[in-house]
Amino acid sequence: MKTFIAGACHPDSIFQAVDSSEFLEINFEAEVVKALCCIFRDYHCGVFKGSFRLDGDCRSADLALIHKTLSHWFVVEVELASHSLEGHVLPQVRCFRFGDAEPACVTSLCTAFPGLTRDEAERILLYVPRYVAVAVDRFVPEWKAAFKGLDVHLLTVQVFQGTDGKIAHHVDGRLEVAKESLGFGTYSAIDKSLVMPRNCGLPLGQIQIQDPFGTVALWTVRESGAAVWITKNIGDPALPHGDFVQVIRTIEGRITLRLSR
Repeated sequence: MKTFIAGACHPDSIFQAVDSSEFLEINFEAEVVKALCCIFRDYHCGVFKGSFRLDGDCRSADLALIHKTLSHWFVVEVELASHSLEGHVLPQVRCFRFGDAEPACVTSLCTAFPGLTRDEAERILLYVPRYVAVAVDRFVPEWKAAFKGLDVHLLTVQVFQGTDGKIAHHVDGRLEVAKESLGFGTYSAIDKSLVMPRNCGLPLGQIQIQDPFGTVALWTVRESGAAVWITKNIGDPALPHGDFVQVIRTIEGRITLRLSR
């Protein structure tokens, strides 16, 4: 049995692994929430029971991790390693990874995260990059190999208990994102500029941007009051006046624009 010592050598500092077979999945889920809230402090973690549909198959999630900047989020499936990978886990994660959110997901997100408005929840579901993570009670190499091709993250969360009843958690795994949303702006055809909040994260000066039509060109980012103005250096972007435009940044630093009517 795994054991670790926290701090000085004392009976109350000794923690032993809890047999995961003693857990009901709902109890393990509660421990996962505690662990993820502590480890991933840049995220809001909550119980999210929204459903996703893929090719007629509808599956409900367990948790969600939403980055505090609302730039990306994770649907989290909580599983016990005793469950069938092929018969249960993979159908779940495929649905979350590639499926479409059911309309009730908006209410589910707002219930899980009371600080979210319905407009924000809708934007998250429709436009913000979505990823999938599985939290399991012990590491299973076959699961990691199967998830790699689906771009699904694997987290192991082990529960330990001290002689005085205190609970500790061991979390292994990383959350990595390929792209994130920098936010939404309004395009002004009069000024031929995209106007966004000042804190969107774009650097000032000239940067390369790919427009929704696949054209890469130089744009200039400048501050004006509480906003930044993003203007194409040469040519007309041909974006619809007054439309909302989303700005996406990839892990390589590439900036792209996406219409979000």
